[in-house]
Amino acid sequence: MADSTGSSPQPVPQRNSSLPQDPDALAKLQEPLITVTEELSPEEKARRARDNVQSTGLSEALEKNRAKHRKGALATDLETSDANEVKQALANASAKPVARPPSPPADEKKPPGAFGKGKPAQAGWTAQSKLPNPGDEKAMDELNKVFNTDALVEMYKGSRNSTGAEALSNDLLAQYMKESYYGEWYHNSGVLLFSVVFTWAITKLGGGLMACLVIGAFLATYYQTSVRRLRRNIRDDMQRELMVSKLETDIESADWINHFVTRFWLIYEPVLSAQIIGIADAILIENTPSFLDSIRLTTFTLGTKPFRINGIKTYPKTEQNVVCMDWDVSFIPNDLLDLTQRELQSKVNPKIVLTIRVGKGFVGAGIPVLLEDLAFSGTMRLKFRLFNDFPHVKTVEASFLEKPQFDYSLKPVGGETFGFDINNIPGLQTFVQEQVHATLGPMMYAPNVYTVDVAGMMAGTTDLTSANGVLVITVYSATNLKTADVFGSLDPYITFHIGNMHNAEMARTSAFEDTTNPKWDETHFVLLNNLNDSIYLQVMDRNSGRKDTSVGVASFDLKEVAENNNVVQGLSLSVMRAGKPVGEVKCDMQYFPVSKPEKQEDGTIIPAAESNSGVLRFTVHECKGLGGDAKRSSGIGLPIIGGKDDISAYAVVKVNGQDRLKTKPFKRNANPRWDKFVEVFVADKTKLDLGVNILDSKEFSDDEVIARWRMSLVDMEEQHVKKGMDWWNLKDGPGKIHLSAMWKPIAMTGFAEGLGHGQYRPAIGVARLHFFGARELKNVEAITGGKSDPYVRVLSGMQIRGQCERLNDNLDPDWEDAIFYVPIHSVREDLIFEVMDYNDIQKDKSLGLYDFTMKDIVKESTAENGQVYYEPLESLDKWVDLVSTERKKGKGKLHFAASFIPIMELPKATEKKPEQQKPVTAEPPATPPQEAQAAPEIPPEKDLHGELIKYTGDDKSKIDLISYESGVLSVNIHAVKLRERQKAFASILLDSVDAQYNTVPIKGIDMPFNETGDAFVKEMDFSKLIVRVQEEKDSDKDDAYIGYYTSSVRDIVRKIMERGDNDEDDEGETFKLLECEGGTIRLSFKFTPVVNFKLDPRESLENQGNLTVTALKASNLTAADRSGTSDPYVVFSLGGEKVHKTEVVKKTLNPVFQGEQFTAPVMNRTSIKLKAEVFDWDQIGKDTSLGECEIPFSGEQLESFGARDFEVPLNKGGSLRVRMLWQPQLLARKRTGTSLFGSTTKIFTSAPGAAFGVGKDVVGAGFGAGTKVIGTGGKVIGGGVSAIGSGIRGIGRLGGGGSKREKSSDSSESSSINQQQPVPVPTASTTSTVDQRGSMDSSMSPQQRSGDVSGTVNVTLLGARNLSAKDKSGTSDPYARVRVGGRVVFKTKTVKKSLQPEWNESFTTKISDGKSLLDIKVKDKNTLNDVDIGDCTLDVADLLQSGQTFDGWLALEPSGNGEVHVRVEVSSENGSTSRGLFGKIM
Repeated sequence: MADSTGSSPQPVPQRNSSLPQDPDALAKLQEPLITVTEELSPEEKARRARDNVQSTGLSEALEKNRAKHRKGALATDLETSDANEVKQALANASAKPVARPPSPPADEKKPPGAFGKGKPAQAGWTAQSKLPNPGDEKAMDELNKVFNTDALVEMYKGSRNSTGAEALSNDLLAQYMKESYYGEWYHNSGVLLFSVVFTWAITKLGGGLMACLVIGAFLATYYQTSVRRLRRNIRDDMQRELMVSKLETDIESADWINHFVTRFWLIYEPVLSAQIIGIADAILIENTPSFLDSIRLTTFTLGTKPFRINGIKTYPKTEQNVVCMDWDVSFIPNDLLDLTQRELQSKVNPKIVLTIRVGKGFVGAGIPVLLEDLAFSGTMRLKFRLFNDFPHVKTVEASFLEKPQFDYSLKPVGGETFGFDINNIPGLQTFVQEQVHATLGPMMYAPNVYTVDVAGMMAGTTDLTSANGVLVITVYSATNLKTADVFGSLDPYITFHIGNMHNAEMARTSAFEDTTNPKWDETHFVLLNNLNDSIYLQVMDRNSGRKDTSVGVASFDLKEVAENNNVVQGLSLSVMRAGKPVGEVKCDMQYFPVSKPEKQEDGTIIPAAESNSGVLRFTVHECKGLGGDAKRSSGIGLPIIGGKDDISAYAVVKVNGQDRLKTKPFKRNANPRWDKFVEVFVADKTKLDLGVNILDSKEFSDDEVIARWRMSLVDMEEQHVKKGMDWWNLKDGPGKIHLSAMWKPIAMTGFAEGLGHGQYRPAIGVARLHFFGARELKNVEAITGGKSDPYVRVLSGMQIRGQCERLNDNLDPDWEDAIFYVPIHSVREDLIFEVMDYNDIQKDKSLGLYDFTMKDIVKESTAENGQVYYEPLESLDKWVDLVSTERKKGKGKLHFAASFIPIMELPKATEKKPEQQKPVTAEPPATPPQEAQAAPEIPPEKDLHGELIKYTGDDKSKIDLISYESGVLSVNIHAVKLRERQKAFASILLDSVDAQYNTVPIKGIDMPFNETGDAFVKEMDFSKLIVRVQEEKDSDKDDAYIGYYTSSVRDIVRKIMERGDNDEDDEGETFKLLECEGGTIRLSFKFTPVVNFKLDPRESLENQGNLTVTALKASNLTAADRSGTSDPYVVFSLGGEKVHKTEVVKKTLNPVFQGEQFTAPVMNRTSIKLKAEVFDWDQIGKDTSLGECEIPFSGEQLESFGARDFEVPLNKGGSLRVRMLWQPQLLARKRTGTSLFGSTTKIFTSAPGAAFGVGKDVVGAGFGAGTKVIGTGGKVIGGGVSAIGSGIRGIGRLGGGGSKREKSSDSSESSSINQQQPVPVPTASTTSTVDQRGSMDSSMSPQQRSGDVSGTVNVTLLGARNLSAKDKSGTSDPYARVRVGGRVVFKTKTVKKSLQPEWNESFTTKISDGKSLLDIKVKDKNTLNDVDIGDCTLDVADLLQSGQTFDGWLALEPSGNGEVHVRVEVSSENGSTSRGLFGKIM
């Protein structure tokens, strides 16, 4: 425990401490440890009463089983794992003053160690001899009264050799002058010169012979001393050199240390034997097989003759900090040659007896196993590596230079008298020796060494069972869990394991019933020795009446925690089963190490930080006298039932009333020894109560509590430190208990800040991913004779963040414009690039994947103020090998490029240290506290990346978010309310036809999702957000929806700026769900700009949309006929495919075209070309080309939403004049069976009023040869920017004449833009061919278009053309079937062996409830199984509104499988009201 100076963790009671001998202390222990006073609350009194009630082991086990999944396995003193309650408990503990243990009195001494009463095991040589232990001072005093010293020395073997002592030097000069003042040459020279000069001076002054003799005597004495010193130095140098040579070649004896060991062994061997017995018994009771009653080490002694060091060889030529020696060691106690007759009489041989008891209860017997006549000899090399800090020996490396020799006598039956040595069995001894050598060889036979980390042992770091810190795991939720159990529901919970899945469970969460998306919000504490292992989160399914089953495992390398300043937040761990993801777990991790003293560079030591929170290591060592002092015996050596020797005791440790440790029963002994410990994280030591129940294990009845111990940790500290107690009297029974504890304080600084982030973490940037193509992909359709239809998708955990279009029948695909922008929330948010094979009916199959590490493109940096931000590394462009879902070698390669775009990081204000509080006066302050604020800080001009920050005004009070073109939009989906109970989920779509985030599905009317997703805004001017609510279905290809919300991003950001940035507790705004009567959705938003980013024009949303072309006239064409004229018509091609053909104008060189207009979807106008070719029509023969031209329509030539005329010269003379209009909008991919997208493309966009003169409905404009659009001219009227999102047609609301927008929070308010009053449109028969891509209309609300439309349509299937051949004969037997709302309403006849069938069959069907999509599929008739040729869809909702007739060719999907000719005539049931194209005409 930490002392008052905050030193390193120290043990509270030492293990071998004695029982307290102080009578006052013993009397104090007899008092009840827990008293109930009147001041206690009723709850506290009830709790203490429950603690004092005796309970059996069975009842406790039942209670533990009931609570197993109610609270989970708590490794703390807290009774809850709720994240908020844990946070509050630790905050309260931190606010308290630290409870320091009292300092021990200076004059108080700790009593020596002693064993309790009772018959001990026969430990040591003293149990086999009549001689007392030489360490027993009282016994030795008694012997000294009888024997003299010489007799005692002879009695205990040998006498001490007298080494003598050198005589002191009688040199007079050496006694008065230091050695450093004489002996050097300059000293001698000075003395001689001084003597000569002094003699001359005395002679000059009249001195006589006596004076000269005195000087000569002085000089002679000095010379004698100097020469003696010289000789001694020479002798020492010679001796040192000889010793060095002797060390290298000779082996020196170690008689001095052998003599020391001989004397010390007699004192220490009994203590060593007792320790070995205690440790061995504690291990044996834990590993006793169930078919045995007990295994006890009843006798252990190594004898009176110790081991001997025969010789030591030292190697002086080693590193300065290394000492290397070879020790020749032997332990041969049966060697009697060096013993005298008296020594032989008192000699005790080594003896080890292991008693194995069989049977149950009192019906049993012990079988002794005897091991004696031990002998051992060997040569061991020891290498000591030294260092500066205590204990100055860092490591010791030990190895045997040769195989050691050993011998023994083992008698498993018969005991000492009739025992048979099993080594007499031929071959057994050799076999045993070989097994020992095979085990020790790889461990410590040279050149292998066994390393002992001495410094680590002293510091406590080598004890892998000891906790050096606590890992705090906050588990928020799991999503999309998939159980492997086909029976019953999924009741998930999580268990935590360190190092290996099969290691012991460290903690567990509570279990949720019947859900695949549990939300825990629980905090758990896992004790760790180090951060070098991995942690495993095993998701389990709780079962009743059978074993719980595993759902999957999520793992995380704890080294990443250490690399990130012990904090990792926003983790999304994939749950894997058999190499496949089966869910995702969201959690945070934070590591807090044990506080330890720190040594500064100047040598000063900073004490360990004190804290009320920490790790308690509580150890139950042993008990004494559990059966009392009564002595009863049966007379035949058997234990009396119920007597003190019949006790099989075990201990149960309780922490705050919860069981934390249960030892094994120590059979039939009133003095059991367990030496078991438990470690627990303590949130507040001042509230910690400890308890130990001692129970007697019964064979045929419930276990009985025979004694108790209770005490608070604070009281235990006080009694140990002040009174030196580590033995305590037991309550409710006789006996004493030996306990110890070690307190390791942990400073939980930053814990509160680390919690509460929830499931969403703000983005740190955006990853730009460009997928070029793949090669040599796996063909999963080879059995059916086809090829894979690959597409690539990006996954973050279980969320699909983007996917490209598929390419049919292609094993080497090159995807066009497969570019994704994925928000990244952590450098550990690794992505998965997975190539999939598309299937219409079945689930898509994986063709291979690649795990992309985010650290390859982003690095973490730290600003001067310590703030962390993220910077991009160099972009990647590489080919990678694909692996299977099991992460094994796969087939194929993937080519991609990746880069990182950081978000704006505002510098945080530097926190000022609070000033010292001044004394409070009675006078009230002049300024209220709310107004007494510091001067406002100057807003930063640049962010941490060096990007200029745009503000709204000169005061720089608010960032002008709307001025940023790109950024990350986060959408918090709080709740959805529907009229009917459904199981649904919400999706976020931003500038994408695929969902970029899906919530977990919830069943009910009020659905509190409370989830946050985000997406990247490429261009604010064109970006639109859609939040779609869908019913959960098994098929992931069904885009049917319940309702949706939509708005332009610009309007959302404008509202964010109006609201301000105080949205920490934003409850959101409620919006109406479109196409869902009575449905609402509550949302909140946040927008963060990105920096250092400029969008490539080729990726601009403005370059995707619909191109409307009107052929006006041609001039000065070349004459192709003999009459000097031509019969011209024009064929338009887009991207190499013919899209439109005009009518022929007879006999003219300057034709004027009437109503020749078409609209075609364009994926990217920067990479596609529009060509026009003028032909002369010939009645006989091939038409003649009169010239061709390329018509530019890029952003430089043609602005969006603005019609422009182009006069383009033809390459053979003449010119062509056309009028073009470009309308940007997102083009949706068609999916079979969807109610969102049709294969028709209807264009209702915002165009200038004079775009084309009069309005016109262009139905099904698309690709196809020979396509004609016939009808009157028209005027395209719409609502501005086209819808961008999931393919929902008609996003936004077009205001009709006199219509008003409501001032509610309806999403139409934010999505209506620039609307114009519609004009009447005449009914026209229109013929067209439609591509597989549909476009999304932004000018009309889906509610206006199809929400309340009903009527009857007459559909005629005229025929088909250019169908693909499915039979071996090169033909097909086609027929068509039509489905409405999932129900087949018509099927045509089969036309045999034809690729151009004509059916001319009609049927009538009713359209209601918004089911306005005609799903037409053409199939090839076969005897066993019909084969799909292609399919298309046609939405008749607008036809019902306008009353128009459709007559056109629809392209079958997949592309290239032909076209089908359809005519649709409408007779509205609401005939009295005509809605026209855009709604009701006012």
